[in-house]
Amino acid sequence: MCMQSSSVIPYQKWHWSGDEVVQQTTIPASRPLPGTRNRRRYPIDIREFLSIEGNAVVRRELGRIHRRLNAVDRLRFLSRRAGNFDFRVNRVLKYFRAHLRFIEAGKRRVDDWLFPAETLANGGGDCEDLAFLLSAMLEESGISADCLRVALGTVVAHDAGGRRDHDHVWVVYQNERGAWEILEPLANTMQAVGARADKHASRRALSKEGVSVEYVPHFVLNRRHLWRVRGPDVAAAAELAEYLPRRRFWAKFDPGFAIGVHEGILDEALGGSLSADDMATVKRSNMWVDVNVLAYDPRDHFDFAYVPEGWKRVAGRLATGKLPDLALAAHGISDFYAHTMYGEFGPKSGGKLALYDPASPLPSDAFTYTFFETLGMPGSSVDAATAEAHWDGSLISGQWWRFFTTFPKALKAADDFAWRRALPDHDTLAVDAPQAKKGAPHFYDAATYAAQFVMRRDAAVRHVKQAYADWKRTS
Repeated sequence: MCMQSSSVIPYQKWHWSGDEVVQQTTIPASRPLPGTRNRRRYPIDIREFLSIEGNAVVRRELGRIHRRLNAVDRLRFLSRRAGNFDFRVNRVLKYFRAHLRFIEAGKRRVDDWLFPAETLANGGGDCEDLAFLLSAMLEESGISADCLRVALGTVVAHDAGGRRDHDHVWVVYQNERGAWEILEPLANTMQAVGARADKHASRRALSKEGVSVEYVPHFVLNRRHLWRVRGPDVAAAAELAEYLPRRRFWAKFDPGFAIGVHEGILDEALGGSLSADDMATVKRSNMWVDVNVLAYDPRDHFDFAYVPEGWKRVAGRLATGKLPDLALAAHGISDFYAHTMYGEFGPKSGGKLALYDPASPLPSDAFTYTFFETLGMPGSSVDAATAEAHWDGSLISGQWWRFFTTFPKALKAADDFAWRRALPDHDTLAVDAPQAKKGAPHFYDAATYAAQFVMRRDAAVRHVKQAYADWKRTS
């Protein structure tokens, strides 16, 4: 649905709060009892790794964060007013990046995981250790446990060679806009920060732009409950004590993975212009417009050929001077290049696509369509030839009509709604990921698609930079 601002595949299909409470939360312990060398297989509750309410060690670290803030931010860190919970998340993640390392655990048993205080004493840990500590620090900072989950699942890397599955643990946070947001522990370590600053690592990251990453949860937990997340993966149907020993993790952490997941159009266009906190706000607003499918409006994404209407929204948002509106405008600009056929018909020079000027659209004779029948028009009440004749002379995009989302009533009641359904499906025209989705027809072959993605992404970055300069003059 969107030219990805990172290479993470949209994840709104998962019920991140959990589908089914799991009553059996115990696993066999492998820690020796104090004062002994015996690893007796006594039961331990997995939630113990998060049961640290009021823990003085965790509070001490939060105190370190608080003392280093300026006077205004100290009040924000303790305040329960709107905006300050997301602010806490930003600051705790910043602490992670400054103080904690990913430490490969090697071969260890299920509950050789570290408790939060042990991870702090160790200066880091592997993905489980870091996820448990991150969740604990966020909750102790004042974020409700209801808005936090530690997710046990699989990270699937998709590229031209196929897919690679790795078991993983991460944190999800229901932010102040109500969207579940992935907080990747491995992207918030000292190595990941060092890799971002390393030009060689940055080049490695760019080489990984052909990789799309999908987070697939099997279980989620907080200190109160453990839930199963329903999905097609049979691994999630296993009992917890059977599920955990079967898991296969990365043999070695590569900081380039974290960069490949989290860098994108926004980082490249705005990373040198906004503070870390402002960038986090922009990214959350940018994500929200995609994740909140129950408030979907095609004009936010240039879907259903709402091109003039989409640019009107972009201009209106840039005029407010507000940071969240900058994010929404940047999102719309990126979607214009990803979703519409401008990349096909727009003027090009030296391999670069000219930036679109809404005040000077291309002439009507630039657009002729002859592929509707080949790609199909789901939900159309007219035949392909009639639809093509109607849309000839106009810049189009595909229709993103999905059963799990809503559609604005006013647009659905408009006289031209039937024509909006007389368009090919979004996935057959959009160029919003490094590779086209498998199993569906597309306007481009694989090689042309890949070249279009690079060209369109470059245009989106350049246009967002230009839009930021316009926004800054009004802010």
